Amino acid sequence: MAPRWFNDRLETTARLHLLLIGTDQEELGSGRGDVLLVLTLDPVSRQLTLLSVPRDTRVNLPGHGMVKINAAYAHGGARLQTEAIERFLGLPMDKYVEISLGGFRRAIDEVGGVTVNPPFAFTLGSQSFSPGAVRLNGEQALAYARMRKQDPRGDLGRNARQQEVVRNLMAELGERSTGELQTLLERLQGHLRTNFSPSEVVRLRTRHSYLTERQRVEAVRGVNRKIGGVWYYVVPDAERRRLHLQLR
Repeated sequence: MAPRWFNDRLETTARLHLLLIGTDQEELGSGRGDVLLVLTLDPVSRQLTLLSVPRDTRVNLPGHGMVKINAAYAHGGARLQTEAIERFLGLPMDKYVEISLGGFRRAIDEVGGVTVNPPFAFTLGSQSFSPGAVRLNGEQALAYARMRKQDPRGDLGRNARQQEVVRNLMAELGERSTGELQTLLERLQGHLRTNFSPSEVVRLRTRHSYLTERQRVEAVRGVNRKIGGVWYYVVPDAERRRLHLQLR
């Protein structure tokens, strides 16, 4: 069995699973999970796998019945949201990072923006996007990552854009020194919560230096279905088993 303590696990060949929870509110502690992104770090293949769990995924949440998976945040914050993801994948999350809309914008502004490549033209509110590489500030990146209704792939297309923004933000953060990262975390107080300690972040960067270099994307395969007048993303048990085996 892998060591229990995170710093000890970093020195083994065990895969690590991290959960990024992006909320749909300006401040932490209310609303629902708008972004549910699982990052799997594999020190053997030296590869990072990104898996977005669609927020409308239908799950059985103990004490609350059949709900959309992002409702777990509304019922029990990051703790229950993490447990819902763990039950869905059958995998423990080693760490989590919880960030609000305001924190998402500020983090991107703090690194000077992120570069993305819109696959098609669309407008959301006052923000318009056209195909081709473009540098976005925090407000623009938030609009880019949140649009769903104009995307031919719906929430799956939205998930892909969220991953694109997160990957590029990770690349920007990877160029910062340890001191700069600690300063950034201090500036995000009130907008970001995590069970990472500063020393764990430093050791993670050292041990898993490939994070921004070797990445692959995995997708949750399911179907949109209206049940009881509510639209859900329904994922077969066989698909959950497939994801479990891919990531474990």
